[in-house]
Parts: sequence; structure tokens; C-alpha cells
Amino acid sequence: MKIKYILSHCLLVALLFMSCGTSQRHYIKVSEVEPVHVARFDSLVYNYIQESDTAKRHAMMEQAGSFWNIYNARLMRFRNTPYFYDELVRYMNVDKVSRLYEDALKEYSDMSEEEKSLALISARYQKLFPQAQQFIFQSHISALRIPIITVDSLISMSVDCYLGADYELYQDRYRQYELVAHGRECLLPDVAEVMVRNTVPVQNGGLLEAMVYEGVVMHLMAGLLNDDSMATLMRYTPEQEAWCIEHEEEIWRSIIEQSHLFIRDNMTIYKYIYPAPFTATLSQDAPPRVGRWVGWRIVECYMDKCGISLEELAVDNNPYLEYLRLSNYNGK
Repeated sequence: MKIKYILSHCLLVALLFMSCGTSQRHYIKVSEVEPVHVARFDSLVYNYIQESDTAKRHAMMEQAGSFWNIYNARLMRFRNTPYFYDELVRYMNVDKVSRLYEDALKEYSDMSEEEKSLALISARYQKLFPQAQQFIFQSHISALRIPIITVDSLISMSVDCYLGADYELYQDRYRQYELVAHGRECLLPDVAEVMVRNTVPVQNGGLLEAMVYEGVVMHLMAGLLNDDSMATLMRYTPEQEAWCIEHEEEIWRSIIEQSHLFIRDNMTIYKYIYPAPFTATLSQDAPPRVGRWVGWRIVECYMDKCGISLEELAVDNNPYLEYLRLSNYNGK
């Protein structure tokens, strides 16, 4: 499929204007918002290796709870249980690790704004999923491993993964197209996405089910964040969003003509859904993760046609094939 990139000035201006607000569909009114505190496991580890008093170090381990072993043994792969002191000290003496810790602790010395936003996200989450467990939050530093870790009701944020696309130490760790996902502005959307994915079950199937699931996740994320812009949900530029809108019918036609809609081949599904420089099943001009954007559109049409609210979407058990059928989506 060869699609030429044509973007009118008027369309780009319209998209920029549209991206400034949030539709009523994604507005969740909450009356009570409980404060949220982000526990600083990152600072605790840093203080642990500076502490010479064994009793005080043990007290810090106790304060960390079960996450102490999860972090050291499973995430960092240290073996000197249960204290990990010597390995942590050696690890922190590596120049790049030491700098990463210092830069992350400096950047996130104050997380009060994140705490305010997490309080709102948590209140909206409770409104959408009143029967689900409520999450608690902490920060850690993983040396650029997994950005978000969940353990039961705990969500732990690896703040060193969110230091900005131009952060020097990222250049050798991430591919160029991955850098857009590592700004501080990406932290809360990633948390909201994890909250939704931990709550909404996946429906087995092929590409269709994968796309619709991504669409459901994105719509519920938009509600938690009170932000339905593609810049937030997809990390799309206005030009990338415009490309999808201009070529929507061609994208859908290509999926159908290639017999991909019900395909169960994991590699093909991966190309439509996961981050990459572009969507290889379509064109090198196509933005990445176009399958995710198509899922957004299918769910959007489904909600419009059936009069489904965000609260109803959160508990909707319809098969995703029904989402497509009832939406009447055909690429527009």
C-alpha cells in the first residue's frame, strides 16, 4: 500500500484547534477527591546506601516492605539477599547509574503536581470501576528498565524513564522513535494506561480484537486523564493525526484487502499495535500504531451509535466483533 502524504494547511489548523479541549464523552465528574501521596522508594534506596548504621538500614528495609525484594532480586537481579547492600553500593558507583540517580532525584524532587493529578485520576477511576481495588503509588529508579511496575494494588513509577526526549543518557538506550515516550508529560498517561489494562480483561482473538481492546483502553484513559488528544494518548504530532484522518478509508481498505482484520499472526498484529518508526503493514508514510488509532475510531463510532457512556463502556462485556458490527464502522 503506497499512500502519499498530503496535508492541507486548513486541516492542520483545525486539528490544532480541536486538540485544545476534551469532549463531553470523556468528562468524568467527581465530587470527592482523596489526597494521594507518592511514597519515595527512590530516595529510600539512595539514603540506604549512604547509611553506615546497620540498624537504620534494616529499618529502611522494613519501611520498603515486600517491594524491597521485588526491586532488588527480581528487577535489579541482585543475589545478596536479604540486604543487597554491597551490590547496591557497587551498582551506584557506576558513573552512569550514579548520574541517572542524581538527575532523576533532582528532576522529581517535588512530585506535588503529580500527586494532585493522581488524586483526580484515582477519583475518576473509582467512578468508572467502583468495585475494583484502589491503587497506591510510589516512585523508584530502575536504571531504565520497566517504566511502570504493578504489584497487587501498588503502582511504582520508574521516574528515571521520564527525564525528557533530549536527556543525554537516553541516546544509547532508546531508539529514536522511542524517545517521544520518555518525557515527564508521559508519566501520568502511562500510569492511567496501566490502571485500565490491569482492570479491563483482554478478549482473545485476532487483529480486530487487539485493535478494539486498544480503543477501549484509550477511551477509558482519556476519561481518567480528562484529555482525549492524540498527542497524549498516542504521542502523535498534529501531522501524524492528520495523516490518519486523511487516509482513514484507505487504511481500512488496506486492512480488509490484505485479509488482516481477523488474522491471528502475532507479528502482523504487533506491526499494527506496538511502537515502531511507522506502521509497516501500510506504508513508510504511516505513523506508528495505526491499528491502535483504528481501534479508537471503532469504539468512538460504537459509543455514538449505541449511546454508550464511558461508565457503561467500562463494564461492557459485548464481544469486540459486536463493537464493529454495531458501530457500522467502514473506514469513516
